[in-house]
Amino acid sequence: MFYYLFSGLKWEVRANERYFHRSCRRKSFLCFRWGRYAVREKRFDSYCLERSSYGSIKQHLIPLGCHTYVDVSSGVTASTQFYSLDNVVRSYKYTPLTFLPLNLYEQFQRTANLFFLLIVVLQVCGFYFAFLCLFCCLSQADLLLLCSTEPHSLCYVETADIDGETNLKFRQALSVTQSELNGDSVKQNLAAFDGIVWCEEPNGNLHSFKGELHWKGERHLLDTDHLLLRGTVLRNTDIVYGLAIYTGSDSKILQNCGKLKLKKTQVEILLNKTVLVILLFMLTTALLLAVGAGLFEHRVSPQYDVVTVLQRDSSPAYLGFLSFWGYIILLSPSMPMSLYITFEVIHMVHCLLIGWDVEMYWEDNNSPAQARTTTLNEELGQVGHLLSDKTGTLTQNRLLFRQCFIAGHIYGLLISLTLFSPLDLSWNRFSCGGLKFSDQRLVDKLCERSSPECQEFLTALALCHTVMSEWRDGLPHYQAASPDEEALVCAARELGWVFLSRTRETLTISEMGLTRNYQLLALLDFTSKRRRMSVLVRDPRGQLKLYCKGADIVVLERLQTDRPLQESTERALELFAQSCLRTLCVAVRSVPEALWTEWSRTLSQAATSTGNQETALEEIYDQMEKDLTLLGVTAIEDRLQEGVPETIATLRRAGLKVWVLTGDKTETAVNVGYACKLMDPDTTLIQGEELRSENTGIHSKKCWPEVWITDRRAVKGKAALVISGPELVNIQYNNRKMPEWGAKFVALSDQCQSVLCCRVTPAQKAEVVEMVRKHSTSITMAIGDGANDVNMIKSKKFPV
Repeated sequence: MFYYLFSGLKWEVRANERYFHRSCRRKSFLCFRWGRYAVREKRFDSYCLERSSYGSIKQHLIPLGCHTYVDVSSGVTASTQFYSLDNVVRSYKYTPLTFLPLNLYEQFQRTANLFFLLIVVLQVCGFYFAFLCLFCCLSQADLLLLCSTEPHSLCYVETADIDGETNLKFRQALSVTQSELNGDSVKQNLAAFDGIVWCEEPNGNLHSFKGELHWKGERHLLDTDHLLLRGTVLRNTDIVYGLAIYTGSDSKILQNCGKLKLKKTQVEILLNKTVLVILLFMLTTALLLAVGAGLFEHRVSPQYDVVTVLQRDSSPAYLGFLSFWGYIILLSPSMPMSLYITFEVIHMVHCLLIGWDVEMYWEDNNSPAQARTTTLNEELGQVGHLLSDKTGTLTQNRLLFRQCFIAGHIYGLLISLTLFSPLDLSWNRFSCGGLKFSDQRLVDKLCERSSPECQEFLTALALCHTVMSEWRDGLPHYQAASPDEEALVCAARELGWVFLSRTRETLTISEMGLTRNYQLLALLDFTSKRRRMSVLVRDPRGQLKLYCKGADIVVLERLQTDRPLQESTERALELFAQSCLRTLCVAVRSVPEALWTEWSRTLSQAATSTGNQETALEEIYDQMEKDLTLLGVTAIEDRLQEGVPETIATLRRAGLKVWVLTGDKTETAVNVGYACKLMDPDTTLIQGEELRSENTGIHSKKCWPEVWITDRRAVKGKAALVISGPELVNIQYNNRKMPEWGAKFVALSDQCQSVLCCRVTPAQKAEVVEMVRKHSTSITMAIGDGANDVNMIKSKKFPV
């Protein structure tokens, strides 16, 4: 028990132990809650997962700690009868108990509504409430994959509803559960399964899971590859069996559902201030009139018998008090009660006009523009800062393999696609077409097998990835985690190095028609922090090799010191960047058997450690990813979206400050900036040393500079600010200690035409956006398309 407390594994799930979970279920009364599991007891007759005709997963009454399965082909459900725990999640906004206070709180954000309520009360009018509750039951859980009908208990899922990525990802069960539970009597085996799972408590981290399965006296490590999250869609898999780990509101996707934030436009803020001024005027006028009425009753009324009779022995102060509220009612028409209604009608008309705008209609997909809110439309024309992602937003994110650098030679002709003549690949029976690479020299060397460097380069492209293959009409088609991976694996396929299939332990490829199986020993995942990925394999001859690909800035620093092609490599990278091509470096390392034995033992120890596991794994990965030998460089083209240059030029003429945030290298990003008219040809670039003044620099931690650039005249002319990720780290570090740093940076950027942030991570994107929002008075808008842009667009009032 103490081991799990210190290791962070505090969440216990017992298979087929309904009484254990029932005793710990979460209970609630009004707003008070107690208990551990977000489930409740209910009797039911069946539990199952089934995939509907359009591919989504339906899951009914999954009991915490009980097994479940998906049968796509037949829709068979496992029947049983016992008391279990409900998995229903109710995603309505209000309840009958909370509707009135929450709705009134939202309505009274408008000051005028509070005034109107006061007037209604004073006029003693009744009012009624209408209840409208949206009730939606969602009944899926986070499942531990136990086994499936696919070979090696693989299953394929799509996570578009979670992270926006439409590519297939694979999940695989533990080999022990796959071998013990699968078979003809799988249902009986599941009913007798008595494993216990210890894992981390419910959290919103979708890309991390740490746990252990204890079964038959053995301990097995669990990670994200073994977990099927609620919201995923099952693809290309008939039946999967799983153990419910997190149910109801404990599931990871529900843990990510934040509270609704009320957004008010500048017009609403101005209206609230106007209403307060009118209200203050009314109160002052009513108070003066009430004082006058009290004085009249005190001094004048006693002189007239008729008025004295009307007073009915009431004191002047009391009569003045009554007069005050009477004057409030009489002056209430001065408050424009139809003002908000008029604005709501205008907002609705704005939404209709946006949907009818022909200039924003996309004819290819028959998609008009859609305004999903009626409260923020009028501020679209008041945006002062526009911050945009590059890949997939400014560019099409349909990547084409155009050039490569291998052994000192650049292959591929960068010509217009209209003048492009495809290569003759009729000799390749796996060719699917679509290769926009034109250089017969490389094909001849591969067919003649006269260049071992080219063969090793394509072997690395065919092995170093996480792509899933899908066979249609006898040809392999790929589902990749990123367009970069898909473009590279497809290029290798067209050139004769075909990725055929993968399991947890093997990778199978075809090298010019010869099928070869590689044993997969380790997969060193790509992360935004590592900016590279590697695979450690044992080839058919028994040799151990590490293939690595990643950003040039991280791969080049891990190469051997004696690099014979260093100058030619740097020249090639510069030429690719000038052509606005995205580059990746590919490298290899021969691994001695003794090193692999020692390294694998260290890796296993780190995987079971109770400390900071991510940091330990990163250090271990670094030990293997060194002394690399460069195989080559890939150059991929990501074409601009249609109309992007004209749109950015129009926005700049309208006075908007356009920022582009990208993870690309500086040279590539700058060339894309020129291509999309973010910067003019005669624009002065302020970057690097020009960001520092002579006396003080932006890296100083004790004081902030009075001037950040040495050439003041450059700012007043045409200038663009180009800043990299490492420089942003120093600015953001100092901004957290001294906000003047952020204010200085934003003030400098306002004097420039545009800002280009390169080599930035998703976290840095969000911090830059927040800094601009904090230190700028203008309205800001953030535009993104991928999961790495979620934090950025959530920081803005206008996310697109």
